[in-house]
Amino acid sequence: MTRNNLFHILAVSFLIISCQQKSTKVEITFWHAMGGNVEKVLKTMAADYESTHKNIRIKLVGMADYNTLAQKLMGAAAVNAPPTIAQMYENWTTQLFKNNYLEPLDSYVKGPKGLTKSEFDDIWPVLIQNNTWDEKIITLPFNKSVPVYYYNFELFKKVGIKDFPKTWDEFREVCFKLSKLKNKEGIPIVPTAGGSDIWVFASMLYQRGGKLFDEDRGEPFFNSSVAAGVLQFQLDLIYKDKVQGIRTGADLLDEFLAGRLAMTPFSCARRSVMRGVESFKIGMAPLPIWDKPASIIYGTNIGMFKAGSQTEKAAAWEFIKWFTSPENQIRWSLGTYYVPIQKSSLNDPRLREQIDQTPGLREAYAQLEFAVFEPRGEAWFEGRKILIEDGLEPATLGKFSAKEALDFAANKLKERAKK
Repeated sequence: MTRNNLFHILAVSFLIISCQQKSTKVEITFWHAMGGNVEKVLKTMAADYESTHKNIRIKLVGMADYNTLAQKLMGAAAVNAPPTIAQMYENWTTQLFKNNYLEPLDSYVKGPKGLTKSEFDDIWPVLIQNNTWDEKIITLPFNKSVPVYYYNFELFKKVGIKDFPKTWDEFREVCFKLSKLKNKEGIPIVPTAGGSDIWVFASMLYQRGGKLFDEDRGEPFFNSSVAAGVLQFQLDLIYKDKVQGIRTGADLLDEFLAGRLAMTPFSCARRSVMRGVESFKIGMAPLPIWDKPASIIYGTNIGMFKAGSQTEKAAAWEFIKWFTSPENQIRWSLGTYYVPIQKSSLNDPRLREQIDQTPGLREAYAQLEFAVFEPRGEAWFEGRKILIEDGLEPATLGKFSAKEALDFAANKLKERAKK
């Protein structure tokens, strides 16, 4: 055999072996809507997973936002071309599950390669409930967050306030005190803003014993007298007391960090955005309460689609189990400030250190003990949008009274349901 022939045989053999190795690698496509620092953490964790699971590749496909992700998922599922796994909100899950597009995770969670009883029992009960349909676990929690108020310690200190208010009546009194403050240019500092946001509105409503929607009857309840009273409280802060701005949305964070806003509600995960750029000491606190404590838990879950092969689904479960394990939930929380899904995580030394360095973080996470979640039915997919755009926003802008705006939104939702 000549030297050239030997080289040719070795080269062909190498290509064959390489192709065999490549063909045995399972690719898991994961659609998500994470951006910024959170996406960086996700990418790092996926890369680390691949480094210890050589036969699996996690293909992350990011979407511009949750609306885009929802549209893409629904469309892809309808033509039997969905990703292997994806982030999804509960009302998306209801639709996808109803149409038999999802692979329930129940058999994986409870199977031979699933979770032990102690591992399962360690997950916050509200998160298990949140991911259960027809008494089966369909999805598992992914990026869960609770609402908090961020506040400027220095401004609070100037008016003699040591602790964040525990009740909404106390909150109002604190706003009055903060309304006396001005910045260096002599411009009044806005005490608060964002209180008519759906997250705050819904949490306050549940605190008063109300609810957003009756899923059994398919009827909106967000225009009840209790709900109108909740919204009126926020409107009074704006128009009667003149201590709350009308704006909601992400740009409030810039106002807060610039010192022009004394306190504002946001997700606990927003703390990661502020880390390293704050110019004053920032406090974090759970939402004030009324009759009883209640906070809406937000964020998506991770679901698996039926369209994948058994090999792909087995590999996808491996990744989901790895990502939702206590060790990686602590890592996820440290990098993003999302709530770790296990109760025991709060006792981990690494997370305790972050909690100790972030005033109010422990109390924020503790809201999971009395957390609730939004309706999960198909009607709420559109109902939520209607409540925001036709109810909360017009009322906040002073176009209608609280009851008028909520009634209009409720009637619009009822009309849509008839079609």
